[in-house]
Amino acid sequence: MRIDTYRPEHSAHIPDTPDIPHIVTMDRTNAVSVALQKGGVGKTTIAINLAERLAARGDDVLLVDLDQQGNATEGVGLADAYEADVHLGHVLDDDDPTTPGDVIRPAAGETEFDVLPGHKDLDTVADTIRNTRFAELWVRRRIVEPLVEDGYDRVVIDSPPNLGPLSDASLIATQNVIVPLQMAEPSVSGFERMYTQQIVPIDREVGIDIAAIVPNKLSGDNEEKRIIGDLEDSEFGEYLPEFARSDQFGVSPGPGIRERISFRRAWREGVPLATYDPDSDMLDRLDELAAVVQDGGVTDA
Repeated sequence: MRIDTYRPEHSAHIPDTPDIPHIVTMDRTNAVSVALQKGGVGKTTIAINLAERLAARGDDVLLVDLDQQGNATEGVGLADAYEADVHLGHVLDDDDPTTPGDVIRPAAGETEFDVLPGHKDLDTVADTIRNTRFAELWVRRRIVEPLVEDGYDRVVIDSPPNLGPLSDASLIATQNVIVPLQMAEPSVSGFERMYTQQIVPIDREVGIDIAAIVPNKLSGDNEEKRIIGDLEDSEFGEYLPEFARSDQFGVSPGPGIRERISFRRAWREGVPLATYDPDSDMLDRLDELAAVVQDGGVTDA
């Protein structure tokens, strides 16, 4: 499901040049970023629980926290790693011998997946990437490619909720993105910015797929219905999973990933939803999203 529509003339972050170093071909179902240039949309919740559902389906999974806030790290019971002496920044340093294996830790909870934790110094990493030519490739070259080669079936990256070097690096690393989207205009505007300023320029240079657009944190109102309908009628309608379409408004509990207090309580306990509330009615939908990743995108839109 390649993007081949509007092409802006330039981007503030991705160089519009033909000399980007060659990227090793990788099956894009192996890695996915969860990203939107708008905070508060439940991005980290999707990333954590997508990693857990992929692991529940039998994959060896690594969750990478590239968000400077470290919410995914805290949400899987690894809050102490956010201030650890050895961290992700060392892995991305040319002059440091630290390897991903020195930093990776198991997540809390009953289903096993691994985590490359975020860290308070990721802002420093972002500044280094911003000022170093082709440094947007570091996450791919030093984390995603070698760890997939070493045996991880899936790498899920929780991207920063902003336009910048780390979010660029995340999208380039995976060439595959899931967009969690609240059905409200600020969230839609965040997607429009990400699409024109990141996805399209990255696609032009190295290629990128939208695996899915996921209406998230829905509570049920006419505005949500309108925006889902608008998405279905747009060029992006093909990226809505079956559980996220407007025909689900007539079926309980309604379309998308619904607002549930158990998501917040699970994060507070430092475990995925399946550990905190194994009977949640949202687990089937998260499992369907995991299947979308394994299949390489929405196949029946």
